[in-house]
Amino acid sequence: MARPTRPPTHGRGRTAGVVGAAVGLAAAGTALGVGLTRIARRRVRAAELGAAGERAAALSAAQLREDDPLGTAGRAADRTALVQADDGVLLSVEEIGPRDAPMTVVFVHGYTLSMASWAFQRRSLAAELATANGHRPDARLVFYDQRGHGSSGRGAPERSTIEQLARDLDTVLRMRVPSGPVVLVGHSMGGMTIMGLAALRPELFGTRVVGVALLSTSSGQLAELTFGLPELLTRVRAAVFPVAAWTMRHRPAFAERTRVLAADLVSMVTRSLSFASSDVDPALGRYVDSMIAGTPVDVIAEFYPALAGMDEIGSLEPLRRVPTLVLTGDKDKMIPMEHSERIVERLPDARYVVVPDAGHLVLLEKSDEVTGALAAFLRRLAAGASAH
Repeated sequence: MARPTRPPTHGRGRTAGVVGAAVGLAAAGTALGVGLTRIARRRVRAAELGAAGERAAALSAAQLREDDPLGTAGRAADRTALVQADDGVLLSVEEIGPRDAPMTVVFVHGYTLSMASWAFQRRSLAAELATANGHRPDARLVFYDQRGHGSSGRGAPERSTIEQLARDLDTVLRMRVPSGPVVLVGHSMGGMTIMGLAALRPELFGTRVVGVALLSTSSGQLAELTFGLPELLTRVRAAVFPVAAWTMRHRPAFAERTRVLAADLVSMVTRSLSFASSDVDPALGRYVDSMIAGTPVDVIAEFYPALAGMDEIGSLEPLRRVPTLVLTGDKDKMIPMEHSERIVERLPDARYVVVPDAGHLVLLEKSDEVTGALAAFLRRLAAGASAH
C-alpha cells in the first residue's frame, strides 16, 4: 500500500482527516450493531481516556500493570533491560524466571498493544510450568515492547516494517538469550514478526528456535479484511481510511486531540473488534484502551502499510522444522480464523486450537484457555527435549 505524500483533498487535509476517522469508526460501530445504551453503560470518559493515554505513553509496562484495574500484574519482573536495536532504538525488556532455566520463551505482542497484553500469561504461566520436584520453573519468560509501542523507543518512519521488527527480535535473542533453546510466542503483529524472523534468519529454526506459537495472526492478504462490515461500509472504510492515515502521520497532535474527543466511539469500536463475548468485564476494555491510547497515532499510521501489504506465506517454510501451535478465536473480526487455517495448510503438522466465543484479543478474553494451551505445548517441547 503506497503512502500518500500529501492530503488527498488539497487545502482541507485537517477536516478530511477528522471526517475520515469519524466516519470510518462510526461505520464500523454501526455495522457491528452496538446500541447507544450499551455505549452509555460501558463508555470511557474522554478525559479519563486521555489521562490514561498520557500515563501509558509515559510509564513503563511494569508501571502500567501496577495501575491494572484487573489485578493481573502477578509477580514483578526478575530483571529489566534495555536492548539497543541495529538503528539505535532502545527496546524495553522484562524477564521472569531463572537465567539458567532449561528453556526460554519470548513473547512478541501485537499492533498498537504492548508487553502488558500478556498480563494473564505473565501471571499464571510460570506457575503452570513449575516442576513437581521443588517447583522450579521449566522456563524463563521474556517479554519486550516492540518499537514505537509501550515503553520502547521509536525509530524513523521508514523503519516501520515487518523486516525491521524481525531484526529487533533477532537483537533481543542475541542480547538476552545468547544460548539455549528458545520458544517464540507471537500474537497478531507479533506472529508476523516471527514469520519475518524466519525469512531473515531461517537457520535459527530447528537449532536455537525449538518451537513457535502463533496466536490470532496472518501470513498476508490483510488489505482484504472487512472487519465484519457489509460491502457498502467496507467501501466507505477504504475511501476514508487513507485520509485518516495521512492525518495521523502528518498532523499527529491534531489526530491525538481528535482521538481523545472521540474516545467513546474509539472505545466502542475497539471492544467490538477485540472481543466476542457479551459479558467482557468493562475493566478489561479500559485496560486495552490504555494500551492503545499509549501508542502514538503516527506510529499506528506508520505501521499500517507494512501490515496491509505483508506477504509472509513463503516465510512459513522454516517453521516446518519445529513444533508449532496455531491458536485463534472462532469469532475474530480483526484477523478471521481463515487466516490461521491458511497457516495450518502450510504447516500440516502444527497443533491447531480454536477457542470458542473468542475475538482477536483471545489472550485476554479467554486467558485460561490460552495459558493452558501454551503450558501444554511447552511441556511437550520440554518432554521432547529431555527424551533426546
